[in-house]
Amino acid sequence: MKRFLSILLLLTLLCGCMPTALADGVYYNNNTLLSSLTHNCPNTGIMLPEYFSPYQTTYLLTVADWVSRPTFTPVAQNPNATITVNGQVVRSGQESQVIPMTDEPQAVTIKVSYGSSSTTYTIYLQRRPSEKRTRVSAGYISKIYLKGTTWRIDADLVTLKYSGENYESGNLSTFSNGGKDSYDYAVHPNCIFYYGTKANCYRARNIQEFMNNYLTYGSSMYTIIYMESEIVAVYPYNADY
Repeated sequence: MKRFLSILLLLTLLCGCMPTALADGVYYNNNTLLSSLTHNCPNTGIMLPEYFSPYQTTYLLTVADWVSRPTFTPVAQNPNATITVNGQVVRSGQESQVIPMTDEPQAVTIKVSYGSSSTTYTIYLQRRPSEKRTRVSAGYISKIYLKGTTWRIDADLVTLKYSGENYESGNLSTFSNGGKDSYDYAVHPNCIFYYGTKANCYRARNIQEFMNNYLTYGSSMYTIIYMESEIVAVYPYNADY
């Protein structure tokens, strides 16, 4: 391990890019990280995870069904870094171009580059949940398996009932499963996985790490968020999510 770190240090020095931070077992270069990321939909937008972290590179942002012109304002830790939003250069601290909205979910990529290093943040953007667009369910995961090249999750799910229009209102602890005992959905390649409990949860780096831990640490009941027919986030279930 020490030899590996020595080689990594030598390579990064030769490249002029020092990996100055370690998070989730991954080295990050502070020169290519954002210090903050905001959007222009504060009254309707719901971000998961809720708070931005420079080391959290994947987010899910849901906005009201009438929102049509969202923008993002990225701020780089390094003022000399180059930022692009969907390939278009944006100055640090300035609003990005408008992201055209449709009823279909889409991925927005924000890339921070300095020298030969870069970090890419992905925000999955969608309008307010509807039966077709997005659903939030909870249930017990029965099986995680690989079908061809696609991971899938088979779960006994129930639909969460919320007291308001947004998830922050909490749920009423009443559920229904729509008459189906089991749901089987494909897992998006960039799905966000957390295992453990709400009070003490851990983000898995990949689906294999989630599989190794989800039954060992915490309950096997999870909150599952899916867009269209793909699962995009899996969290330990708690009644006050």
